[in-house]
Amino acid sequence: MAARITSFADLIAPVDEAAFFADVQGRQPLHIPAPAADKFAAAMSWAHLNALLNMSAIWTPNTFAMVLDRKPVQPDQFTIATEDRDKRPSRQPDAAKVKALLRRGAAIVLNDIETLTPGIADVCNALEERFRGRAQANLYCSWEAHQAFDVHFDTHEVFAAHIEGEKVWRVYEGRVDHPIAHPAYKQLPREYHEKHRGKVLMEVTLRPGDLLYIPRGHYHDALASAPGSLHIAFGLTHVIGFDVMQVVFERAMQDPLFRHNLPLPEHGRPALVAHLRALGDRLAAIAGEDAVAEAVSAFRTGFGVARGGFDLPGDALQRHYAVTARDLIVARQDGRPVLRSTKGAVPIPPAFEAAVTWVAGRRQFSGDEFATAFPALGPDGCGKLLADLAAMKVIAAV
Repeated sequence: MAARITSFADLIAPVDEAAFFADVQGRQPLHIPAPAADKFAAAMSWAHLNALLNMSAIWTPNTFAMVLDRKPVQPDQFTIATEDRDKRPSRQPDAAKVKALLRRGAAIVLNDIETLTPGIADVCNALEERFRGRAQANLYCSWEAHQAFDVHFDTHEVFAAHIEGEKVWRVYEGRVDHPIAHPAYKQLPREYHEKHRGKVLMEVTLRPGDLLYIPRGHYHDALASAPGSLHIAFGLTHVIGFDVMQVVFERAMQDPLFRHNLPLPEHGRPALVAHLRALGDRLAAIAGEDAVAEAVSAFRTGFGVARGGFDLPGDALQRHYAVTARDLIVARQDGRPVLRSTKGAVPIPPAFEAAVTWVAGRRQFSGDEFATAFPALGPDGCGKLLADLAAMKVIAAV
């Protein structure tokens, strides 16, 4: 059985995690050749895909799409009218129509599949635990010499996990500076992309188990070079300044200055400029408040998505814990390890440093998972550490 990916270090292995963050993340694309062809077998395979496709009731035109030679196929060409599981009118894929399009070279695109296999959920959870962002997954099944999409950039970081077949990826020199999911970036014409993509920066052939990292905004395209190609694109969206503005907006509504009328026109431009400067100064003061930092930390902690987490019958027989403290990090203070959060720092006994670091990197975990990860602590050591963390309100039983 293929090993499951349970951490970001697993995902980018054999690349060193510290080196990735120092030299790659957000800076340049990186091809990570497979340490084993079955690296992503727990996430997806032809057998997994067929099983999912045969669950026809879970698909809609929003989650099941087809593309033929860079043009979207209209849903009525590959779906039939039926009812969904709530007995509402819906359209679901029709096997005969889909297979006819596949024989012409059409690609299948499955959107938002983060919870459809445990292996996919593992990768999404690993990304969210490491970055405190939001992970999303789309699957692409394409065929030799038929390109599904024109050259483009994404408004999120991409971790493309190759599952089956081969696909040639080209990443270009052109890069848009921190694009976001807004029409200003999502609706640019093809001519704009062709003009700004630049020269080819790297061209790689992905094979089973390979991973390709592409920073946000980097232009790229891909073309299958084998009879059948299967990959999952994991997209990672970070908390950004616009998210902070939402928090600041809520706080600003409590301040009378932001509810005050602007100076009347007859008071002149100087009065307007002075008022705008006062608003800017107040915004800066609000953004620096501890309460706003706490709210932003809480927003970031909750930015990810809860995915499944059931493991019966064991779940009924063991305790689970949620990490409730905000923005936990293990750091060094006077050469000694401390657990730091928005509320301060607490010393960590050296014997517990690795275990506390493990807890700080998770949202939820079970007592069995913790004990398995740190057998050297023994039942007494595990119980004491978990009790101490609960007393400090770092974790809570759920």
